[in-house]
Amino acid sequence: MKRFLLVLLTLTVLMPSSWAEPMTTEQLHADLASLKLAITQQPKVALNYVKRGDIYYLLNEQQHAVEDYSTALKLDDTQDNAYFGRGMAYGRIGMVDEGIADLSVYIKRHPDSSVAYTKRGVRNIWRKNLQAAEQDLSRAIALDPDSAEAHDDLGVVNAQQQRLGMAAKHFSTAIKLDPTYQKAYHNLAMCYYIAGQTQHALDEVNTGLGLDPDNRNSLLLKATILQEMGREAEAKKVAEQAEFLPEAHWTERSAIGGVAK
Repeated sequence: MKRFLLVLLTLTVLMPSSWAEPMTTEQLHADLASLKLAITQQPKVALNYVKRGDIYYLLNEQQHAVEDYSTALKLDDTQDNAYFGRGMAYGRIGMVDEGIADLSVYIKRHPDSSVAYTKRGVRNIWRKNLQAAEQDLSRAIALDPDSAEAHDDLGVVNAQQQRLGMAAKHFSTAIKLDPTYQKAYHNLAMCYYIAGQTQHALDEVNTGLGLDPDNRNSLLLKATILQEMGREAEAKKVAEQAEFLPEAHWTERSAIGGVAK
Protein backbone atom coordinates (compact mmCIF):
# COMPACT_ATOMS: atom_id res chain seq x y z
CA MET A 1 0.00 0.00 0.00
CA LYS A 2 1.25 3.48 -0.81
CA ARG A 3 1.53 6.07 1.91
CA PHE A 4 1.61 9.74 1.02
CA LEU A 5 3.42 12.28 3.20
CA LEU A 6 3.00 16.03 2.89
CA VAL A 7 6.48 17.29 3.66
CA LEU A 8 7.37 20.77 4.83
CA LEU A 9 10.54 22.70 4.32
CA THR A 10 11.24 25.46 6.79
CA LEU A 11 11.84 29.01 5.64
CA THR A 12 13.72 31.49 7.75
CA VAL A 13 12.45 34.79 9.09
CA LEU A 14 14.90 37.65 8.75
CA MET A 15 14.64 40.86 10.73
CA PRO A 16 15.63 44.38 9.69
CA SER A 17 19.08 45.39 10.87
CA SER A 18 17.55 47.58 13.59
CA TRP A 19 16.11 44.41 15.18
CA ALA A 20 19.35 42.44 15.09
CA GLU A 21 19.90 42.39 18.85
CA PRO A 22 17.68 39.94 20.77
CA MET A 23 15.27 41.57 23.20
CA THR A 24 13.31 40.08 26.06
CA THR A 25 9.54 40.43 26.25
CA GLU A 26 10.02 42.72 29.24
CA GLN A 27 12.34 44.98 27.23
CA LEU A 28 9.89 45.07 24.34
CA HIS A 29 6.99 46.08 26.58
CA ALA A 30 9.13 48.71 28.31
CA ASP A 31 10.08 50.21 24.95
CA LEU A 32 6.47 50.03 23.83
CA ALA A 33 5.36 52.05 26.86
CA SER A 34 8.06 54.66 26.20
CA LEU A 35 7.05 54.98 22.55
CA LYS A 36 3.37 55.31 23.41
CA LEU A 37 4.25 58.21 25.69
CA ALA A 38 6.48 59.82 23.06
CA ILE A 39 3.72 59.53 20.44
CA THR A 40 1.19 61.08 22.80
CA GLN A 41 3.51 64.02 23.35
CA GLN A 42 4.59 64.38 19.70
CA PRO A 43 2.03 62.70 17.43
CA LYS A 44 3.58 63.99 14.20
CA VAL A 45 7.00 62.32 14.55
CA ALA A 46 6.97 59.56 11.93
CA LEU A 47 10.04 57.72 13.23
CA ASN A 48 8.34 56.96 16.54
CA TYR A 49 5.56 55.12 14.68
CA VAL A 50 8.18 53.10 12.78
CA LYS A 51 9.89 52.13 16.02
CA ARG A 52 6.59 51.21 17.66
CA GLY A 53 5.63 49.20 14.58
CA ASP A 54 8.88 47.26 14.96
CA ILE A 55 7.99 46.47 18.57
CA TYR A 56 4.49 45.35 17.65
CA TYR A 57 5.96 43.13 14.94
CA LEU A 58 8.30 41.46 17.41
CA LEU A 59 5.39 40.98 19.82
CA ASN A 60 3.44 39.34 16.96
CA GLU A 61 0.77 42.05 17.03
CA GLN A 62 0.84 42.42 13.28
CA GLN A 63 -2.31 44.47 12.74
CA HIS A 64 -1.04 47.11 15.15
CA ALA A 65 2.32 47.01 13.37
CA VAL A 66 0.67 47.63 9.99
CA GLU A 67 -1.30 50.54 11.40
CA ASP A 68 1.81 52.20 12.84
CA TYR A 69 3.88 51.71 9.69
CA SER A 70 1.01 53.14 7.63
CA THR A 71 0.75 56.17 9.90
CA ALA A 72 4.50 56.73 9.62
CA LEU A 73 4.31 56.66 5.82
CA LYS A 74 1.40 59.11 5.76
CA LEU A 75 3.50 61.48 7.83
CA ASP A 76 6.74 60.88 5.92
CA ASP A 77 6.97 58.69 2.81
CA THR A 78 10.77 58.66 3.07
CA GLN A 79 10.63 56.31 6.09
CA ASP A 80 11.91 53.36 4.09
CA ASN A 81 12.06 51.01 7.08
CA ALA A 82 8.30 51.42 7.38
CA TYR A 83 7.92 49.90 3.91
CA PHE A 84 10.16 47.02 4.93
CA GLY A 85 8.38 46.49 8.23
CA ARG A 86 4.91 46.74 6.74
CA GLY A 87 5.92 44.32 4.00
CA MET A 88 6.91 41.83 6.67
CA ALA A 89 3.79 42.39 8.76
CA TYR A 90 1.43 42.16 5.78
CA GLY A 91 2.81 38.70 5.07
CA ARG A 92 2.08 37.68 8.65
CA ILE A 93 -1.61 38.51 8.29
CA GLY A 94 -1.96 36.85 4.91
CA MET A 95 -1.80 39.97 2.73
CA VAL A 96 1.07 38.58 0.69
CA ASP A 97 0.62 40.70 -2.44
CA GLU A 98 0.55 43.88 -0.37
CA GLY A 99 3.69 42.72 1.41
CA ILE A 100 5.46 42.11 -1.88
CA ALA A 101 4.45 45.59 -3.07
CA ASP A 102 5.94 47.23 0.03
CA LEU A 103 9.14 45.20 -0.18
CA SER A 104 9.40 46.18 -3.84
CA VAL A 105 9.35 49.86 -2.85
CA TYR A 106 12.08 49.17 -0.31
CA ILE A 107 14.16 47.30 -2.91
CA LYS A 108 13.79 50.12 -5.42
CA ARG A 109 15.21 52.50 -2.84
CA HIS A 110 17.77 50.01 -1.49
CA PRO A 111 18.78 47.84 -4.47
CA ASP A 112 21.75 46.39 -2.58
CA SER A 113 19.67 44.88 0.26
CA SER A 114 20.14 41.11 0.23
CA VAL A 115 17.69 40.76 3.12
CA ALA A 116 14.90 42.55 1.24
CA TYR A 117 15.35 40.32 -1.81
CA THR A 118 15.31 37.28 0.47
CA LYS A 119 12.05 38.30 2.12
CA ARG A 120 10.38 39.14 -1.18
CA GLY A 121 11.59 35.80 -2.47
CA VAL A 122 9.93 34.01 0.44
CA ARG A 123 6.65 35.78 -0.25
CA ASN A 124 6.86 34.81 -3.89
CA ILE A 125 7.21 31.21 -2.71
CA TRP A 126 4.03 31.70 -0.68
CA ARG A 127 2.10 32.81 -3.73
CA LYS A 128 3.66 29.95 -5.73
CA ASN A 129 5.52 32.25 -8.11
CA LEU A 130 8.66 30.13 -8.07
CA GLN A 131 10.29 31.88 -11.01
CA ALA A 132 10.12 35.25 -9.26
CA ALA A 133 11.23 33.64 -5.99
CA GLU A 134 14.26 32.09 -7.67
CA GLN A 135 15.20 35.43 -9.24
CA ASP A 136 14.90 37.24 -5.90
CA LEU A 137 16.85 34.67 -3.91
CA SER A 138 19.56 34.37 -6.58
CA ARG A 139 19.93 38.14 -6.46
CA ALA A 140 20.11 38.01 -2.66
CA ILE A 141 23.00 35.53 -2.88
CA ALA A 142 24.75 37.60 -5.57
CA LEU A 143 24.63 40.56 -3.19
CA ASP A 144 25.67 38.48 -0.17
CA PRO A 145 27.21 35.09 -1.04
CA ASP A 146 27.59 34.35 2.67
CA SER A 147 23.86 34.58 3.41
CA ALA A 148 22.93 31.22 4.90
CA GLU A 149 19.29 32.26 4.97
CA ALA A 150 19.12 33.04 1.25
CA HIS A 151 20.83 29.77 0.36
CA ASP A 152 18.38 27.85 2.53
CA ASP A 153 15.35 29.53 1.00
CA LEU A 154 16.68 29.03 -2.53
CA GLY A 155 17.03 25.38 -1.59
CA VAL A 156 13.30 25.38 -0.84
CA VAL A 157 12.56 26.75 -4.31
CA ASN A 158 14.68 24.04 -5.92
CA ALA A 159 13.05 21.33 -3.82
CA GLN A 160 9.59 22.50 -4.84
CA GLN A 161 10.71 22.19 -8.46
CA GLN A 162 11.96 18.64 -7.76
CA ARG A 163 15.59 19.66 -8.28
CA LEU A 164 16.68 17.77 -5.18
CA GLY A 165 20.39 17.75 -5.96
CA MET A 166 20.51 21.52 -6.29
CA ALA A 167 18.30 21.91 -3.22
CA ALA A 168 20.65 19.75 -1.15
CA LYS A 169 23.61 21.81 -2.39
CA HIS A 170 22.04 25.04 -1.13
CA PHE A 171 21.04 23.50 2.21
CA SER A 172 24.59 22.17 2.64
CA THR A 173 26.01 25.59 1.78
CA ALA A 174 23.77 27.19 4.40
CA ILE A 175 25.14 24.75 6.99
CA LYS A 176 28.76 25.45 5.97
CA LEU A 177 28.13 29.17 6.31
CA ASP A 178 26.35 28.78 9.64
CA PRO A 179 26.85 25.41 11.39
CA THR A 180 24.35 26.47 14.09
CA TYR A 181 21.55 27.00 11.56
CA GLN A 182 19.07 24.34 12.66
CA LYS A 183 16.51 24.87 9.91
CA ALA A 184 19.04 24.01 7.22
CA TYR A 185 19.69 20.61 8.83
CA HIS A 186 15.94 19.99 8.90
CA ASN A 187 15.60 20.94 5.25
CA LEU A 188 18.59 18.85 4.17
CA ALA A 189 17.18 15.88 6.07
CA MET A 190 13.86 16.39 4.31
CA CYS A 191 15.63 16.48 0.97
CA TYR A 192 17.46 13.22 1.69
CA TYR A 193 14.20 11.63 2.85
CA ILE A 194 12.43 12.54 -0.37
CA ALA A 195 15.34 11.09 -2.33
CA GLY A 196 15.02 7.83 -0.39
CA GLN A 197 18.34 8.26 1.46
CA THR A 198 16.90 7.54 4.90
CA GLN A 199 20.18 7.08 6.80
CA HIS A 200 21.54 10.41 5.56
CA ALA A 201 18.17 11.97 6.42
CA LEU A 202 18.32 10.57 9.94
CA ASP A 203 21.89 11.79 10.45
CA GLU A 204 20.99 15.35 9.41
CA VAL A 205 17.79 15.58 11.41
CA ASN A 206 19.64 14.28 14.49
CA THR A 207 22.30 16.98 14.06
CA GLY A 208 19.58 19.61 13.85
CA LEU A 209 17.87 18.24 16.93
CA GLY A 210 21.19 18.46 18.74
CA LEU A 211 20.88 22.22 18.26
CA ASP A 212 17.16 22.37 19.10
CA PRO A 213 16.00 19.19 20.89
CA ASP A 214 12.38 20.38 21.19
CA ASN A 215 11.85 21.34 17.57
CA ARG A 216 8.45 19.80 16.89
CA ASN A 217 8.74 19.72 13.11
CA SER A 218 12.11 18.02 13.19
CA LEU A 219 10.91 15.46 15.73
CA LEU A 220 7.96 14.64 13.50
CA LEU A 221 10.31 14.29 10.53
CA LYS A 222 12.56 11.99 12.57
CA ALA A 223 9.57 9.85 13.52
CA THR A 224 8.62 9.56 9.85
CA ILE A 225 12.16 8.59 8.86
CA LEU A 226 12.38 5.96 11.61
CA GLN A 227 9.06 4.52 10.56
CA GLU A 228 10.28 4.32 6.97
CA MET A 229 13.34 2.43 8.22
CA GLY A 230 11.11 -0.09 10.01
CA ARG A 231 12.06 1.16 13.47
CA GLU A 232 8.45 1.38 14.61
CA ALA A 233 8.97 1.49 18.39
CA GLU A 234 11.49 4.33 18.15
CA ALA A 235 9.28 6.20 15.70
CA LYS A 236 6.30 5.97 18.07
CA LYS A 237 8.36 7.25 21.00
CA VAL A 238 9.64 10.27 19.05
CA ALA A 239 6.17 11.06 17.68
CA GLU A 240 4.72 10.99 21.19
CA GLN A 241 7.48 13.37 22.33
CA ALA A 242 6.60 15.77 19.51
CA GLU A 243 2.86 15.58 20.12
CA PHE A 244 2.98 17.66 23.29
CA LEU A 245 5.30 20.34 21.97
CA PRO A 246 3.93 23.64 20.60
CA GLU A 247 4.43 24.83 17.05
CA ALA A 248 7.47 27.07 16.79
CA HIS A 249 6.86 30.82 16.51
CA TRP A 250 8.35 33.02 13.79
CA THR A 251 8.59 30.20 11.29
CA GLU A 252 7.73 30.40 7.64
CA ARG A 253 7.07 27.06 5.96
CA SER A 254 6.23 25.86 2.49
CA ALA A 255 4.98 22.49 1.31
CA ILE A 256 7.16 20.85 -1.32
CA GLY A 257 4.91 18.05 -2.43
CA GLY A 258 3.54 14.59 -1.75
CA VAL A 259 6.04 11.76 -1.53
CA ALA A 260 4.81 8.28 -2.50
CA LYS A 261 6.32 5.33 -0.70
